[in-house]
Order: sequence, then structure tokens, then C-alpha cells
Amino acid sequence: MSDLHKRAMAAVLEAAEHDIADTLKEQGIRDRHSEDADDVVFDVAILHAYRIFVRICEKEGLSVDAGLFSDLAADLAEDMAQEEGE
Repeated sequence: MSDLHKRAMAAVLEAAEHDIADTLKEQGIRDRHSEDADDVVFDVAILHAYRIFVRICEKEGLSVDAGLFSDLAADLAEDMAQEEGE
């Protein structure tokens, strides 16, 4: 991974950590190891992935929506699961 990619990933992770902390606080979740806290982490991770997907596609002149993201993410996840199973 290039230095640029490492810095970008660090910035995304820092932003996600802030979003997670804010959401946990807003929802009154104090146990970071609870199922509710896990759901917050999953939601924030997916939201950040979606935002990045949209920004990249828009920069490249592509129109996208949540349905396309969902379909492509599901296909990718299925491919990755198959690779892990091999």
C-alpha cells in the first residue's frame, strides 16, 4: 500500500471512529462490546464505504445509487467468501 493510501485510510478510520463514538453517545450505548454497539460499527463502516463509492463514481462521471452499491457489494462479498473457502 502506498504512503498516500495509508494516509487516506488513516483519515477514513479516524473519521469513522468519531462517527462511531458520536452515534454510541447519541443512542445511549455505553457497552462498546454489546450487540447494539456492534450494529453501530457495522452501520458506520457501510455508510463510509457507500460515501466513498459515491464520491469515486461521481468523480469519474458515473451515476450511482444505493441499489447499485448494494448489488455490487453483495457480489463482491460473495466472491470474497468463495475465495476464503478455497
